Amino acid sequence: MITLDRDAPLSVGEQLVEQLRFQVAAGQYKPGDRLPSTRALGDQVGVSFHTVRKAYQRLADENLLEVRRGGGYFVSQPVPLSTAERMERGSATVQDALQKLVALGLDEEEMDYVVQEQLAYFERPGARRTLLFAGPYRELAEAGAEQASAALQERVEAVLVADLRRHAEADAVIAPLASIQVVKRAVPKAEVVGVDVRFPYDTLERVAQRAKGETVALITRSRDGAAPIEAALREQSGFDGAFIAITTDEERRRIEQVVRQADLVLYTPGARRRVRALAQTNERPHAEVAPVVTQESLERVRQTVGR
Repeated sequence: MITLDRDAPLSVGEQLVEQLRFQVAAGQYKPGDRLPSTRALGDQVGVSFHTVRKAYQRLADENLLEVRRGGGYFVSQPVPLSTAERMERGSATVQDALQKLVALGLDEEEMDYVVQEQLAYFERPGARRTLLFAGPYRELAEAGAEQASAALQERVEAVLVADLRRHAEADAVIAPLASIQVVKRAVPKAEVVGVDVRFPYDTLERVAQRAKGETVALITRSRDGAAPIEAALREQSGFDGAFIAITTDEERRRIEQVVRQADLVLYTPGARRRVRALAQTNERPHAEVAPVVTQESLERVRQTVGR
């Protein structure tokens, strides 16, 4: 996990860059893996998302990460180097690290201990674990995986509960409490951690304020999320009025029609780009409805699954 020391000679930004670089080198993130969003990681380690963005960009400048427009930061495919180039760069890196250890006041014995301790990390079996967040629908699985990745500072893959039998060798599976028994049957060898998933209070309050005769539009990216999101919103807000649930696969004309007739327009993060502008243009009250794993649950995940 990433730990930042505000009393250290290095700035928190430099510490973040070094620890992210180490996680990539250690295989915690593989080529093609997506890193947590700048805001999610910033919230987790206690820095602004600007600091995280600068760290990510620094690693992108070093070609360790690549930026995909609208998609975040991903680990780059490594550029093949000759043996001579690897040795030369490795020697320079070790020399720089040793100079920093000397500057910290470590003697030869202490430096040897630190180096051996870090080398042991690479010798541990299963240094790269298979961690999953299983959700009953795709958008919940993706949101939960991103939040769990930020909490653990380790890659967590999003999967559907219905597809878990394909992941029988997973080391640990994080899932909403309502899905725990299904998950245990699907992956009996994995450690299973249940989490409480809710929607933001502000969004729930806006739904609860709707009168019984009013209509709430719910627009999702994927069809599998509409029914469970509606059920959860009704349960958590107490709203018993009318819902109109559609997906962004519908024709634009149909989406515009639903937006105009709704008293409140809700959209998932995956539908934001297509729906928010329509709601603003039609001057309709609107809000994003994104599932959030509670902080108490994330702390339990760290205690149970964290290294």
